[in-house]
Amino acid sequence: MDVTTRKPATVGDILQYEYLEPTGLRINDLAVMLNVHRNTISALVNNNRKLTIDIAFRLAKAFETSVEFWLNLQKNVDIWEVQNNPRLMADISHVVTLKNFLEQPESHP
Repeated sequence: MDVTTRKPATVGDILQYEYLEPTGLRINDLAVMLNVHRNTISALVNNNRKLTIDIAFRLAKAFETSVEFWLNLQKNVDIWEVQNNPRLMADISHVVTLKNFLEQPESHP
């Protein structure tokens, strides 16, 4: 599995640099557009919160994009974060495959 060293663009990055800055929108404006609390958008834009499916639907409607566009951004970041977390990857390396588990008679009744 190839591990990239550069973190993919986050939903917050895209919102900030592709939508808010070029259009002059503020976080408050986007919160009103999406009919959510300002803190929800602020946390998302500042990469302090992960994208939820309902917010992906709201963003897709507001910016006339697809829900998948927003969810794929989040998915790519989530995958990168796991692949680049040595402690988590070490833990995952100890996961046993179903085949191996079933071949060990002492591991199940």
